[in-house]
Amino acid sequence: MLLRAVGRQMSAALRQKTAIRSIALSRMALGGGHHHHEPQPVYIPKPGSLDWSLFGSPVKSKHEFEPYKPEVGAFIGAAVFIGLTIAAVVFKTDTFKKDKHHGHHEKKHAPKEEEAHHEVEEKHVEPESAPVEEPVKVEEPVKEEEATPSTSDAAQEAPAPVADEPAAAPAPSTSTEQEQKTPEPEEPAPSTSSSEEKTTAEPASSEETKEEKSPNLHCEYVIIGSGTAAYYASLAIRAKHAEAKVLLIGDETELPYNRPPLSKELWWYGDDSAVEKLDYTSLSGKKRDIFYEVDGFFVTPEDLPKAVHGGVSLLKGQKAVKICAEDKKVVLEDGTTVGYDKVLIATGVRPKKEKVFEEASDEAKEKITYYHYPADFKRVESGLSNKSIQKITIIGSGVLASELAYSIRRKYENVEIHQVFEEKHVAQDILPAHLAKKSTEAIEKSGVQVKAEKQVKGVRKCCKNVVLQLSDGTELRSDLIVVATGEEPNSEIIEASGLKANKELGGVQADKFLKVANNVWAAGAIASFEDVVLGTRRISSWEHAQISGRLAGENMATAGKAEKAFWYQPSFFTKFAPHMHINAVGQCDSTLETVSVYAEPDPETPLEKAVVFYKSKEDGSVVGVLLINVFGPSLDVARRIIDDKKKVEEFKEIAKLFPLYEMPKAPEEPEKEKSA
Repeated sequence: MLLRAVGRQMSAALRQKTAIRSIALSRMALGGGHHHHEPQPVYIPKPGSLDWSLFGSPVKSKHEFEPYKPEVGAFIGAAVFIGLTIAAVVFKTDTFKKDKHHGHHEKKHAPKEEEAHHEVEEKHVEPESAPVEEPVKVEEPVKEEEATPSTSDAAQEAPAPVADEPAAAPAPSTSTEQEQKTPEPEEPAPSTSSSEEKTTAEPASSEETKEEKSPNLHCEYVIIGSGTAAYYASLAIRAKHAEAKVLLIGDETELPYNRPPLSKELWWYGDDSAVEKLDYTSLSGKKRDIFYEVDGFFVTPEDLPKAVHGGVSLLKGQKAVKICAEDKKVVLEDGTTVGYDKVLIATGVRPKKEKVFEEASDEAKEKITYYHYPADFKRVESGLSNKSIQKITIIGSGVLASELAYSIRRKYENVEIHQVFEEKHVAQDILPAHLAKKSTEAIEKSGVQVKAEKQVKGVRKCCKNVVLQLSDGTELRSDLIVVATGEEPNSEIIEASGLKANKELGGVQADKFLKVANNVWAAGAIASFEDVVLGTRRISSWEHAQISGRLAGENMATAGKAEKAFWYQPSFFTKFAPHMHINAVGQCDSTLETVSVYAEPDPETPLEKAVVFYKSKEDGSVVGVLLINVFGPSLDVARRIIDDKKKVEEFKEIAKLFPLYEMPKAPEEPEKEKSA
C-alpha cells in the first residue's frame, strides 16, 4: 500500500511537470502569450540548490565558477530513487489493471450523490476502463493532459469564456446526458481553438443560445463607435486609469483606422499592395497602413472582465441603438445589452445620400459608390488598376470630392475624370471667392474636366456604363459614379435615447467639458460642444476627432476631480493641385468677412503664398486663419491669434508673423573695412 501511494504521488507529479513543460514550450514556440497574459518564466534551479545525495552534500570546488564534483553517494542515491520510481509506476499500472472490473462495478452501482461528489476523480479513471485487448489506453489520462496545454495561446485563452458558460449551462441537463459525455473525455482535448468552439457550440441548448445573444455584459467604460475619436479616447482613459477596462462598440467590421489617407496618401504613395493591405510608403520611407493598431492589441470581449490589468476591447459589426441613462446600459441592434459606469458617444458621420441616386434602378446603383469607407477605396482603386474603369465621374464640390479628383488624376493620367457640382467653384463654402476660383482653375489644369453649375437630373444604366442626365440637357457616360456631396451625423441613437440634440448644427449637444448628461460624454463629429473661444461648434475633421477624443476620455477618467474644458483649435489639411497646399484652423466660413494677404511673387518657385484671416461678425476679431503654401509653426501662430480674440487693424503687420516674406539680408561690409 505504501508503494502504491508513492506511485500515485509520483505519477501525479510527473503529469503536472509534463503539463507545465508543455505550456512553456508552446508559449515559447508562439512567441509568448497575449499582451495581458505574460507567460511565467521556467524555474531553473541554481547549481547546488538541490541535494540529490543520500549520504551528504556534494563537495564544492575551490574555484567559484568550476562545476561541482559530487560524491559517489549522490549517484547511488539517484539510482535508488529512480529504481523506486520505476517500481512504483509498474506496480501502480498492474494494480489498475487488476482493479479495472472492480472499479467499474463500484462505479456502476454507486449512488448518484457519490458520483457527483467524485466527478473529477472518475473522469481520470473511466478512460482506463477500456477493454483489456487495448492496453495502450491505460496511458490515455497522461496523453489527455499533455494534449490540452500543448495547443496555441489562442486555443487556451480565447475559448476560456466559452468553457465557463457550459459550466453553468449543464446544470439543468439530466444525468443521462452526463453519462453520455463522460466516457469520451479525450475527444475535445487534442482539438484546436476553432474546433473547440464548434464542439462546445454543438450541444448548446436553445436557452444557452438565447443567453449568448443577450449576455448582459458590463464594462466600466463603454465607447459607442470605433473611429478616431473612440480610439484616442480609449488611450486617454488608460493613461489616466491604468487598469481601466474599455469596450468599443462599432458597426464597422474594420479595426479603428485613419480616414484621410483614403483620399490622399493611399493614392499618392500607395503601391500594388494598397488595395489589399491599405498601406503606403510615407515620405520618411517607412511602410505604414491606415490602421491604428493590430488585432492583437484588443482584448476579446469575453476575456475583458478577467483581464487583471484591464485593457481595450473591440466589438465589431455591432450597432448601438439606444442608451438607457437611468439603467446605465447600452442596447445593441440584436437586443444585447451592455452595462456601463461611463459611456462616450463617438458615432461620427456617414456619407450624405442624394435623392436622384437613391431613386435610380438597381442596375444603375451597382455603378454608384458613396465614397467614405475603406471598401470604397478598394472598389475604385481595383477598378482603375485593372482598367475596368476608364471613365469616372465625381459628384460634389467639397474638400473630399476635390482632393479625390486630384489624387486619382495624380496616379492615373490616362483615365477620363469628370467633376460635377451645382456650385460655381470648388470648396466655396470655406474659401473666399477669389481663392475658390483659383482652386477650380488649378483642378482643371491638372486634367480634370470640371462641370460647374450642373445638376444631375437622372441616372440610368446603358450597356456596361451608367449615364447621367445633367440640367443643361447633356448626358455624361461613365464606368463608375463616385458621390461625395457631404456628410451627416449618425444621430439616430441620440433621438432614441432622449438626449438633447442640436437642431441647427446636428449631433448631440455637449458642454465645454464634452459632457452630454450624467455619466455620458460625446466626442468627434457627433458632438456640438461649447468652445470657450468661438462658441457652439460641430467640427468634422481628423485632428478634431483626435483632440476631442483625448479630452473626453481624460474627463471621463477624472470625472468630478479635474475636468478640462475644450480649448485647442483643431486644423485640417487638403490639396487640390500640385502647387496648392491648404492648411486651416479655427472657423473658416466663406460667409464671414475675410482679409487675404499675399506674398510677392517669387520667380524661382511657382508656389503662391497667402494668409487668409476670417473676421467675426460680432466684434471683428480673428476667428479663423487659412494658409496657402505657408508651413512651419504657422498653425500655432494662428491658434494664438484666435485665442487672443483681439481686433486687428493692420493685417499686413500681423501677417509678418507668418513666413510670407524672407528676412532681409544684412548688408555686406566693404572690403576695406573687412581688411581693417
